[in-house]
Amino acid sequence: MHQTPLAIFDKMRGLKIKKQKRNTMLSNPAKGHLLAIFTILVWGVTFSSTKLLLPDFAPTEILFIRFFIAYAFLSLLCVKLHTQRIALTSLSNEILFALAGLSGGCLYFLAENVALLYTTASNASLLVAINPFFTGLLFAFVYGKKLSRFFIIGFFVSFVGIFLVIFQGELNLQIYPIGDLLCILAGIIWSVYTLVLEMIFARFKGISHLVILKRIFFYGLLFTLPFTLYQSGILQGDFHTLQDSARYLKVSNLTNLLFLGLIASGLCYLSWNASLKLLGSLKASAYIYSVPVIGVIAACVSLGEALSVYIIIGGILALLGLFLSQRG
Repeated sequence: MHQTPLAIFDKMRGLKIKKQKRNTMLSNPAKGHLLAIFTILVWGVTFSSTKLLLPDFAPTEILFIRFFIAYAFLSLLCVKLHTQRIALTSLSNEILFALAGLSGGCLYFLAENVALLYTTASNASLLVAINPFFTGLLFAFVYGKKLSRFFIIGFFVSFVGIFLVIFQGELNLQIYPIGDLLCILAGIIWSVYTLVLEMIFARFKGISHLVILKRIFFYGLLFTLPFTLYQSGILQGDFHTLQDSARYLKVSNLTNLLFLGLIASGLCYLSWNASLKLLGSLKASAYIYSVPVIGVIAACVSLGEALSVYIIIGGILALLGLFLSQRG
């Protein structure tokens, strides 16, 4: 049948629009990977940043200040961008947000920060970094998702690489039972947060990540407050921590608090949640394997620590494990 030039043009334009949509869909995984890489690059140095604050601040104080800064930042963004609010639709929805705030915004960092008082940063970064495996097991149990052989192989390859990076050939692993168990617990808690976040995404499709994260941080602050009031001594009538303003005026303390609050929490939680949605929880979580490698490299660059052959080989193995996990 004969087609007019206008009809042909309309048909070509329709094909072009479909192609553009297809290209946009194909670009989503790339965006997810870039967001995950940015997040892990930042999170890789948070152990050192937190450790530097511990002489002047209690673990729960660091946690509360960090999330208060992040919540204020996200609230300002919501006002600036005129984002829609999430209505109090049902009790079950609020329970999900509360669980996300309790797990990813309170208990995870509480366990991690307290663990750093009892164990080394090396042990902590190694033990926390295996949480993608816990995430895979949890999703397999809840959703019946079968773990691919690539995911399992990737876990073991990454674990060997992480071990080489942390211990650098010196097989004198020091065990700190309380601290190390808290690190393992932190990894399990983060896996629960990932699962709850997946449920929230399923219920609130089309809702801005910014609004979702703000609600989660609200509950995170709410659950963190009692721990902070207790550990700071305020509940016992000791208000010296409120009067000690000098510790906030130290440039290093202020810089680390702002880094943890604005970048590591405010920005990185946004980028991480977006990567989870774009890549899927299991593939995005595999990037956690890179955290110890980045942490050690950051120490080499900023502190002048030696870059040994173990770090190079271990880093390659950790990244290879990450690549294998993505194939699953």
